[in-house]
Amino acid sequence: MGKPEIIEGLSDEERSLLREALRALRRDRGKAWNAACDAAEAAGRRRPSLNAYGIDDIKRLARRFGVRATHWLED
Repeated sequence: MGKPEIIEGLSDEERSLLREALRALRRDRGKAWNAACDAAEAAGRRRPSLNAYGIDDIKRLARRFGVRATHWLED
């Protein structure tokens, strides 16, 4: 699988809005995954797959738009 192509044609304002939206989505998905991990641990089960929460997909999409959808603690 090759490197995804960067999507061009966005203004700085659009890119900023997109970055914040993807960060918010990343934050919400991260919180949901953490809650699921806590529930699994309390029940003595394995942690859920990170793939089910689409976090890597969010990061990949952000890279295609030339922005970073980082975890809110990474800033």
